[in-house]
Amino acid sequence: MTEPLLGIVSPVFTVNGELAGSLARDCVRLEVAEGCEGLRTLQAHFIAVGPGATGPPSKMLYLDGQSVDFGKSIEVSLGPSTAQRTVFDGTISGLEAVYPDSEPPRVVVYAEDALMRLRMTRRMRTYRNVTDADIAEQIATEHGLQTDIAAEGPRYDVVQQVNQSDLAFLRERGRLLQAEVWCTGRKLHFTLRTRRQGTALTLVQGNELLSVRLRADLAHQRSEVVVTGYDASTRAVINESAGVDVVEGEAARGLTGPRVLEKALGASVSLRVRETALNADEARAWAKAEMLRRGRSFVTAVGTTRGSPDMVVGSNLSLQSVGPPFDGTGYYVTWVHHIFEHEHGLRTRFEAERATVNEAS
Repeated sequence: MTEPLLGIVSPVFTVNGELAGSLARDCVRLEVAEGCEGLRTLQAHFIAVGPGATGPPSKMLYLDGQSVDFGKSIEVSLGPSTAQRTVFDGTISGLEAVYPDSEPPRVVVYAEDALMRLRMTRRMRTYRNVTDADIAEQIATEHGLQTDIAAEGPRYDVVQQVNQSDLAFLRERGRLLQAEVWCTGRKLHFTLRTRRQGTALTLVQGNELLSVRLRADLAHQRSEVVVTGYDASTRAVINESAGVDVVEGEAARGLTGPRVLEKALGASVSLRVRETALNADEARAWAKAEMLRRGRSFVTAVGTTRGSPDMVVGSNLSLQSVGPPFDGTGYYVTWVHHIFEHEHGLRTRFEAERATVNEAS
């Protein structure tokens, strides 16, 4: 018995812990998106007419607060029944009624994951004698979240949160160390990329990989990053740097962006002036993080697959049949957008990056 070339499997919705079969029946479009800075979002479109619709004046489903409503938890799984994966777990935050011309009306449900509460909480406060991990732990506790924190960094005498949401502030602290922020259920993760556990997928151009655009670009590569400051306690100038070895320490194979830059255009140094370090530990950590940020994004890939519910931010990709400089492993997914449409089934759009190109044979 042969298998069909294309199977369209509707999303599975669970609302407040109960399976919602009608949502799967009426879903005509679903979008779930997430990036490295966290806050996974959902947008689901449902045909809002049919059996059980209430009225008059408008006979509409899903507007009576029974199936979906503000504050209800919603979970969505994608994929065939033998390999379903939960792609969203969050809280409904928006409802929209759409009455298009010559088409049946729709109800659109919007939801965000547990980071929504951090996004909606704005503060002005001062933290003393803390690390960034300490800050993440405190913010998570205040929002009733469990934690998975793995982000070593310097200890600061004073850190100020000035008219920022908790999410924006946590993202800023993560940027300084190149730590990533995300939630799974009720657990907050604040973790260095090297500690993030993602799925591994192989995508072949012309098969699972429907389209892809790859670029190796020297525009933002640097051979060295320097961070300066002044240490008042020792009355000494701070001058710390990170070089090619930081990027090459992560790269398994190939030529890194800084190395290609030196060969093609010569050495180029970036002086960080956005933040002022108050001690050498801060300067070293920030210089390393900035060098990694630049080096990791030397090669970028933007693609679309036939539908990859296993793909998440942090997945490690092997791209095949995409050209000698770009073939192979080492791609880190930085953005995922799952799109289900009733007519076309599931598609997954993604962005990924890699620190190297393959050496010419």
